[in-house]
Amino acid sequence: MNIKIKIKMNKTSKILKDHGLDKDGRVVRFIRDEADRLMMPYIPGGAGGMLAKNKTYPNNHSIKYVSPYAHYQYTGKLMLAKNGSSWAKKGEKKYYSGKSLKYHTSGTGAHWDKLMLQRNKNTLVKDVENYIKSGQGNKG
Repeated sequence: MNIKIKIKMNKTSKILKDHGLDKDGRVVRFIRDEADRLMMPYIPGGAGGMLAKNKTYPNNHSIKYVSPYAHYQYTGKLMLAKNGSSWAKKGEKKYYSGKSLKYHTSGTGAHWDKLMLQRNKNTLVKDVENYIKSGQGNKG
């Protein structure tokens, strides 16, 4: 006796998209928003500061901090103008001095996304698991 079984599966990309796991999917957007929430205490100036507030979401998987000093704060390295001042005229280029910035708000600092993950990775993972298990991650 011969039995023939034919299995037809969707492409991986379709499966990921159907479950909101593609780069612009619902689950990925949830991860971005949860990471954004969890990063707030680690952003220089705190959650109420302009750096934390002045951002955009160009897509479901990105956060873009748009303050002129965002990159400077994120790298944590002092940048100086040609004259050695930390202040520069509009359009004037700055260079890295090699010195680290000193953050005055306890717990905040450079690479705040990594600071958040060091301290809250398990919370983020648990929140994403709960989101998916609640069925919200599978809604069309």
